[in-house]
Amino acid sequence: KISKKYNKKEIFALKAVFDEADADGSGEIDSSELRKALSKSSLSAAAVDMFKALDRDGSKRIGFDEYLKAYYKFASPAEIKELMLWVYPPKEEEVVEQRKLSDAQKAEIKSIFVLYDANNNGLLEKKELFEALTASGYDDEEIEEMFEEYDQDGSHAIDFDEFCAMLESSYLD
Repeated sequence: KISKKYNKKEIFALKAVFDEADADGSGEIDSSELRKALSKSSLSAAAVDMFKALDRDGSKRIGFDEYLKAYYKFASPAEIKELMLWVYPPKEEEVVEQRKLSDAQKAEIKSIFVLYDANNNGLLEKKELFEALTASGYDDEEIEEMFEEYDQDGSHAIDFDEFCAMLESSYLD
């Protein structure tokens, strides 16, 4: 496990040093910020070479991920990504998007879909969708808006994947 291999306090200490050097608060360090940060140390003469070594993607800016890669030379890309999550945890809406329907929930949605797919063509036409969602308490305007939003392929019908996407938020809230 990554928390046994890396020390969270050390990662946050590195982030504090990084943020101190990031004078403009952009989340990246440019060469002038690095030179200024090193000006008080014996490393100031090496600032240009250090910057080139740290700027692995050649963007002329050093991101915290590049900073970590330089500090933890043997860390895998997956480990760096995990360390970045310690410092930059996903926002609430990103966490919600990562959640998925369980197999049982998909099966339940499938049974609803099949129940209202009156002509058994694997699609819910607008009339079938209105019937299904009216029974669930939605009003006509809401259903119309949902139909427009979730008919992603423009087929004027909702396939099972689109129906799942439509009901997903109801199941995951």
